[in-house]
Amino acid sequence: MLRVLILYNDDSALAHGEQADSLAITGVLDAVKGVEAACRERGFAVNARPAPASPAALLALLSAERPEVIFNLVESVEGEARLEAAVAWLYELLGLAYTGSPAFALSLALRKDVTNALLRGRGVPIPEGRVLERGDESLAGLAPPYIVKPVHEDASHGITLESVCRDEAAARARARYVIERYAQGALCEEFVEGRELNVTVLGEGEGARTLELMEIDYSGWPAGQPRLITYNAKWEEESAECKGSVPGPARDLPEGLAAAIRAAALGAYRAVGLRDYGRVDLRVHPERGPLVLDVNANPDLTPGAGLSKAAAASGISYAELCGGIVLAAAARRR
Repeated sequence: MLRVLILYNDDSALAHGEQADSLAITGVLDAVKGVEAACRERGFAVNARPAPASPAALLALLSAERPEVIFNLVESVEGEARLEAAVAWLYELLGLAYTGSPAFALSLALRKDVTNALLRGRGVPIPEGRVLERGDESLAGLAPPYIVKPVHEDASHGITLESVCRDEAAARARARYVIERYAQGALCEEFVEGRELNVTVLGEGEGARTLELMEIDYSGWPAGQPRLITYNAKWEEESAECKGSVPGPARDLPEGLAAAIRAAALGAYRAVGLRDYGRVDLRVHPERGPLVLDVNANPDLTPGAGLSKAAAASGISYAELCGGIVLAAAARRR
């Protein structure tokens, strides 16, 4: 019986940002419950433990548990998302098999500016953008409307309706807010007002494959507001933004466009070095076609979340999804 240890972060809050940002941190507990139940259903001997912040304590825990596979759900250390990869690097040092993307890919995916540079170099289409470290840097060549977001956060932290800025003055004001509140640079990009798709990818390298294309349905979106997945849309279930942005299978996509979306998603997934599972978010520009907005190396695995919905739409049950992820890691151990 395969011994699986689910490790997750049990932080009470983030190291920076707004108080409401802690919802995403505590939300990982729902994923833990789902993954644990799925692993039991697949016949694995499973245990779930919060990952200690202290490396020595984490080493002691791993020594005591002696897992054959670690199901890695650690997304931060003491509320700091920038340390997400540190735990995976420890697995690497110890030679342990773990699920999900390798430590280097986790580090890279959390730096949106570096990821974008890599994607551009690999020929993957992306929006135009600039990183502002102070807020007064040049935006020459970047046309409004803009979207401004933290340069190394995930889970839509720091993204609100105010993140879409119609002029340069508003973009600079928003950038200064991000710099001060989130203790990092602000990525200012062109805001693409087109169809938004999420592409779940499973596997690794040339063997990676896309699942059913999912699209955000904004038909119930608050009138007059820019359409985007804000923090509220992702985590505040009773908000108008959450209720107005519902993911579902993409409909009426021309065959050529669907193929271009899949190709861009796979190109981004492979370029960043993702493994086992991941999600690539795109928008369709009216002239330039699909543009990659984000490469998510650690998407939400909660039952009923976007990734599991894409799996279900592709004929993969939640237990099969999690079981396949575990077995992929186990194969690397062997």
